[in-house]
Amino acid sequence: MREVLGWIRAHKASTAALVLVVAGCLALVLLARRVHHLRPPPAESTRAAAAAATAAVAVAVGDGPGPTPSDRAGTEHDARSARMRAEFEGAPAYLAFIQQAMSRPQEGGKFYALLAWQRCADPALRGGEASAYTGSDTFHDAALARMQELGRRCAGVLDTWSDLPALYRVAVEQRGGRDFLMPVDGRGLVVPAARETAGADIDAALATGDRWAAAEALRGNAAFLDVGNSAGDDGANRQLREWGAEIVACELVASCRGGLEAALHCVASGDCAHDDYRDVVLARVPEPQRVFFDTVLVGLHARMGLAAGRPDAPDRP
Repeated sequence: MREVLGWIRAHKASTAALVLVVAGCLALVLLARRVHHLRPPPAESTRAAAAAATAAVAVAVGDGPGPTPSDRAGTEHDARSARMRAEFEGAPAYLAFIQQAMSRPQEGGKFYALLAWQRCADPALRGGEASAYTGSDTFHDAALARMQELGRRCAGVLDTWSDLPALYRVAVEQRGGRDFLMPVDGRGLVVPAARETAGADIDAALATGDRWAAAEALRGNAAFLDVGNSAGDDGANRQLREWGAEIVACELVASCRGGLEAALHCVASGDCAHDDYRDVVLARVPEPQRVFFDTVLVGLHARMGLAAGRPDAPDRP
């Protein structure tokens, strides 16, 4: 032992270096053990990454589990309803569109058949073209051309179905599944809406994800919505709610500016000063009621999940 102690005293520098080396080795061993517990061994990580990559490739090429059947059904359902909506907006002849749409209830065909009939009936209900007009010549000419084009697209529709209930009876009697966009019993389009059913009808329309359905449900039920006035007054406030619904509805389907509503108003009334239907509606609101009307608009926008002043999408047929 004396020899060992004497050697250490004589070789202090070498002893210190040896201690540092041993301490470093121990630290590396401890660190390796900690890393081992924090992540899988390299081989396992490689296998997991390879498996994930293989699964991704398999789904991409269609050789794997991919979406579940319910996911695929939902996607196909959305695609079918979008196709029906596009056909409605661009139909060159509404008579043919109505006849074929009613046989496709699972795509919302019956709802869009009724909506096409209503689009054709609106000009007739307004009483034709005004004898004189005021406002923009350019807008008047464009509006008149648009209504004439609508007349061509609607040829034969009112001769085939004299009123909406007549078409509705055909729609519900025709074989096929339930139309996912048609309100229960046709409320809003055929059967008068009611306070007891207004909220449910709007919720059902919103659940479809289709803005046309939401807009139509809002127009039909706005008078019974307690927005702006919790008491739900059915007097003058009811009219304000209906006017507010006209604004929110055209925003929902992006037809406010230069759309059919403004064109029809210009041609039928002769008031062609505004090409934005929101301005047409606002002009009807008495000045003393504007503050309350603005409150109604806020409530309707919130009810439909729509931000106020939503920019119009590209013009639609």
